[in-house]
Amino acid sequence: MAARAIQRFLPHAHLFPSDTSPFLLLHHRQPRRSQNRRRHPLQIYHTTRVTLGCDRIVNPSRENATGTLMLRLWAVDQPYQGGGIQGKVIASARFEGLNPGNVYTNPSRTPDVTLPPAKRAYTLCLTLMEFSGGEYVIADYRNFPGTTVLGPIDLFSLTGPWSWQSSTEGGTIGLEVAKISHNRPGGTGSLRLALWATKQPYQGGGIKGFMIGTLQKDALKPGYTYTNLKNTLKYIKPPAGQYYVNLVLTEFNGSDYLIVDSIAGAKPVVFR
Repeated sequence: MAARAIQRFLPHAHLFPSDTSPFLLLHHRQPRRSQNRRRHPLQIYHTTRVTLGCDRIVNPSRENATGTLMLRLWAVDQPYQGGGIQGKVIASARFEGLNPGNVYTNPSRTPDVTLPPAKRAYTLCLTLMEFSGGEYVIADYRNFPGTTVLGPIDLFSLTGPWSWQSSTEGGTIGLEVAKISHNRPGGTGSLRLALWATKQPYQGGGIKGFMIGTLQKDALKPGYTYTNLKNTLKYIKPPAGQYYVNLVLTEFNGSDYLIVDSIAGAKPVVFR
């Protein structure tokens, strides 16, 4: 029997108020001031925790207690309208069952987030579920307005502006980068910045072209960043032609350097 049909014969709790959305606050690994926490709609592919809550959860029955309750945040393709729900649970928070007529006022929990593997737009739906008959069934729900971009956590971030200037006579490249940051709970491996000359702007995956300069950087501790980098690199001149110059960040994983982020060249440059 469908979950909604079962609920007609069971005591169940309700989310209140019924005419407004529940709240959703996002938390990041790196400490941030509370005023920087943003409410929906937003992009949360850097997020590791989320606060779920509402004004009230009410058991309207005068005689029957509810089973254990669960708030679940879902990423779905379309706003949920009842019945079976299809999507991905990205966060859950458990509450003890309510006695007859009892209420949770301003309930909230801050669970970890499990984000979808593909970054795209989803509708967020918060369901209130009750354990009954050996499973959790949906007792009430609220959809968040609009859509939210969800995706895997970006472990590294290269932040511009950035610039480079080569000197053929001097055999060097001047490189400036605004920021390198990371979201690892622990430290990183050793880092390497490289300038690559490619026929097309680099968009990820394997890279084909000519490495024209590299910069070695020490590993970053948790919560640490590199800012306002200004360095001189040895210039390795590519064959004559027109190329896009891309900034590529790699991390040493114990046996090799792997690409973790990049910034594509905005316009082609002619090398003679």
